[in-house]
Amino acid sequence: MHLKRTISCALLLMALAATALAQDTIREKKGDFNLINKLMLEVRADLTFNQPVTTYAFEENQLGESSYGFQGRYFNLHMGGNLAPNLSYYFRQRIVANPGSHTFFDNTDFLYLDYRFHKNWSARIGKEALAVGGFEYDAPPIDVLYFSYYWDNFYCFQLAGSISFHSNNDKHHLTLQVGNSPYLHYGSTFKNSLLSYNLFWSGDFGHFKTLYSFNMFERKKGTFMNYIALGNKVDYEHFSIYLDLMHHAHSVNQLFKDFAVVGRADAKITPLANVFVKAGYEQNLDQDEIAHFNATGDLWDCLALPGQQYIYYGIGFEWRPKRCPDVRLHGFVTDYITNNDYVPYLQPAEVLNEHNVYANVGVTWKIDIAKYFSKIR
Repeated sequence: MHLKRTISCALLLMALAATALAQDTIREKKGDFNLINKLMLEVRADLTFNQPVTTYAFEENQLGESSYGFQGRYFNLHMGGNLAPNLSYYFRQRIVANPGSHTFFDNTDFLYLDYRFHKNWSARIGKEALAVGGFEYDAPPIDVLYFSYYWDNFYCFQLAGSISFHSNNDKHHLTLQVGNSPYLHYGSTFKNSLLSYNLFWSGDFGHFKTLYSFNMFERKKGTFMNYIALGNKVDYEHFSIYLDLMHHAHSVNQLFKDFAVVGRADAKITPLANVFVKAGYEQNLDQDEIAHFNATGDLWDCLALPGQQYIYYGIGFEWRPKRCPDVRLHGFVTDYITNNDYVPYLQPAEVLNEHNVYANVGVTWKIDIAKYFSKIR
């Protein structure tokens, strides 16, 4: 009985909140630079087939055991809106069965306040993504259907503060951000004393767009892993392509030894349907880091294992029904290759390289609660 009352009260509160947000949205003036008020759930579920093929150091290829099944991948709650003129907030929570490794806050991607105190200036504080360039990194995780090794291993959501300059036409944004270092991984707090320093530029030249950054991630007190990320995108009505270039370096000796290249091209058949190809190459072949890792087990770069190369490529589609564009169907086939050629001292039973072929179909749907209640008012 108590459970029923609790659920009923929760639903009533969500309905009231959604109605209030819908009213705020209606009153919002055109051209307001703050977030549009929202209350939304989004869910994604996939059916995946995986077939691994492994080559050992001194043996022939071996076909691994295939796996397949249904999987719920994302269940997110979004809230955002205006608290006062020029002051907005945004909140995104991953709803999961288990708490984070350290705190409940681990599963909160965004929870920040943003204050536009001048036409050209704003400040933000709270939990958000570290200001790193690249279009794969910039996309919401629920929309990144298959991904690079770098993307999959970078815990980007950290407590941070930033200040941003915005051009008069609001097409160019320069951000200086200080936050926790990704080397702290999950559940980071300021008491760990490892910080990141990030300079980020988002540019819009019409059909050409940029997401560039220079980042310094503290991995030990006083020592940094330096990143340069250059995201470049050409975008037209029926076609778009992006190319992300990322370089990692702990010292000048690492130049051009630890980097990643990721690209994707989309052909938009209709406004609600597109096909795409995506590929990437990543490596960490720095000999100093390989020797250091073999001697100590300590990683200099937490995003690319020393001595390894990664290649992936694939093709896919996305389609939204015209009568229900909040639902998206997707599918893709991709091959991931991990190459350990440069890892020294391989034993006969150790893996030289591995292919993982994935076939995936899935559905994503967004439940825009605020929009729903605005329609039934």
